[in-house]
Amino acid sequence: MENESIKEGITSFLNHSDTPQLFAILDYKLKDGVHIQREGKQVELYNYLNANEISLVNYYRDLFNVELTFAGTEPNTYYFLDFIGANRGRIDTNHRHHMKSEFVIIGFIIYKIFYIDKQVDVSSVQDLQKKIRLDYEDLKPGIYRLIAKSRNTNPGNLNDEAIDSAIQSALTEFKKIGWVKLQGDEFDLLPAFDRLILIYEDLITNIDETLSELK
Repeated sequence: MENESIKEGITSFLNHSDTPQLFAILDYKLKDGVHIQREGKQVELYNYLNANEISLVNYYRDLFNVELTFAGTEPNTYYFLDFIGANRGRIDTNHRHHMKSEFVIIGFIIYKIFYIDKQVDVSSVQDLQKKIRLDYEDLKPGIYRLIAKSRNTNPGNLNDEAIDSAIQSALTEFKKIGWVKLQGDEFDLLPAFDRLILIYEDLITNIDETLSELK
């Protein structure tokens, strides 16, 4: 009876009326590292996930050895798949998300601009590119080094266009995983951007020291 109860807990989401339309879409997004929140077209997926949370938590934990995690504070909550400890789970490597170092650093700078310096006037990609180029000029050598490492080139070959390109690419990457809304030149931080803070809590806590290492 216990095994039957466990099985029912894992598969009960299959009985939900929206499963045929939504589960495959949700499954691909979660495995690709997307954070699901009450945002745009994700609202339907979020509500489905919320309605089947216990069953889906058991499903991903028991079959894939990863943790379906709920984070944030109401109303800015979100779901994502997290690895358990050092275990990478049983999700194919093609679906695992690895973020480039320069994107992480750009995320740190965005965090500092919006959450520490509270520069709310930055609302476009061009605004962000200009602010990082001008107000954080002392960090550029370190950003160049990170970009050069990922591109396998010499930092001396890079200029401000490389910074602008890296910022655009970082925002595009953040959009893919549900951290920002990006449409043309306009962008907004989404609740799941908070995940950056959770992943790199120690570095964010000492962000000035972290960024100073780029100088």
